Amino acid sequence: MKTTILNYRIIVEKEKQNKGFLCVAYAPSLGISDFGKTVDEATSNVKKAMQLYIETSIELKKSIPAPDSDDYFVTSKKIEVNLPSGSFAY
Repeated sequence: MKTTILNYRIIVEKEKQNKGFLCVAYAPSLGISDFGKTVDEATSNVKKAMQLYIETSIELKKSIPAPDSDDYFVTSKKIEVNLPSGSFAY
């Protein structure tokens, strides 16, 4: 059996909870997500879920989504704006 490396993008977002934050990791190409207290824990958990998904797909002879390209970058920027009071809540 041949070992193949598959690369899938993972997006991690912090989600506010009652007692702090939780990190949610999402693999959009596979439609899989998991969570953890830290980014490392969330990505480790979602990696295990991805591995299980791919292995189960192989066992069931189902197609596997194509891996993501390495040519991808996600970032964010904070912007400062003056908003009138009560304009919207977030």
